[in-house]
Amino acid sequence: MVSQISDFRTASAGNNHQPSVIAKRAEQTSSVAESRQRDPIRLSRTLTPEHTRQQSLLQRAQQQLASAQVAEQSLLEIGKGLAELNKRLSNASRSSQASHQLEANFEKLTSSLENRFQQAEYQGQSVLSRQLKPIYHGEAQTTFKVRGLDTQRVVNRDEMLVFNLGKGGASAVPVKIPANATPEKQAQQFRQAFNEHGIGVGLDKKRQLVFSSNEGDWERLQKSLKVTGQGERFPAGKANRARVETTQLRFEPTKLKADRQALQSSQAETKQLIQQVKASVQELRDYRRNINEKMANISNQHAILSDLSLESVQKDLQNILPVEMSFTQVYRNIQTQANVHRHTVVALLSR
Repeated sequence: MVSQISDFRTASAGNNHQPSVIAKRAEQTSSVAESRQRDPIRLSRTLTPEHTRQQSLLQRAQQQLASAQVAEQSLLEIGKGLAELNKRLSNASRSSQASHQLEANFEKLTSSLENRFQQAEYQGQSVLSRQLKPIYHGEAQTTFKVRGLDTQRVVNRDEMLVFNLGKGGASAVPVKIPANATPEKQAQQFRQAFNEHGIGVGLDKKRQLVFSSNEGDWERLQKSLKVTGQGERFPAGKANRARVETTQLRFEPTKLKADRQALQSSQAETKQLIQQVKASVQELRDYRRNINEKMANISNQHAILSDLSLESVQKDLQNILPVEMSFTQVYRNIQTQANVHRHTVVALLSR
């Protein structure tokens, strides 16, 4: 009997000991799990929605940096070509006779500049406008005016203008201008009529009408835009070709000429474009600096993302960044070559 009681106590003690062993094992397992969770690589697989949002923001910022890098490099090469073009135009202006060899070299250089502009793309999207300004999002816009469309009217009466946008079919756009309409009211009337056709309307500093369209529409409008008036600002009856002119200088090197008649205007235009290249390069550098500062702020606030920014995030970016230009390459180029680019652009464009 005593031995049986002793056996029962032993069994009872064994049963009481088993939960403590299980608890210790569970505690060890929990500590191992916690240590694994602290691993940033493992934690990156189970990021919270907030972390995921921040990571996505970094990815978009990195993509913008890559696009800006392409734009700056393109501008530097275009600037170098413009400097050479300006040099040849200066030599031609000092020459008493036009040289066929000079004109041939001039055409070759302008064709090369046009090709370089066409190649200024990132992921199939243009990064420079025809005004040699960076495109940060969407399509490039061209602003223009319609000659004769003055907001200061002479006749105090309602006026009906009908514009033909050259799209073919029913492309007539009527615009009714009330008597005594202010420039702001006129802009509103045009905006309501042209908005559905993708043409923006506003006023410049002199309160004159300014229109804007994408590059494709601009090419069509400058060739095909017609207007019918009531004899005040435009003739009545048959539609007449409207004369449109851009508000900003456009980079169209193949239209530049080296003959004696156009030599002076070509040189003046080239110098203006060189100044625009300088301004755009500086704008891109300020833009990249701003992005880098914001990225640093995000990384400082989230240590996990800081660890992932150049390692795991780069793997996530492989599907959206060009194969030949990973983010790490772009990022390091920006950091290490900023001074080189700064001296290069001054040397190339100050000739």
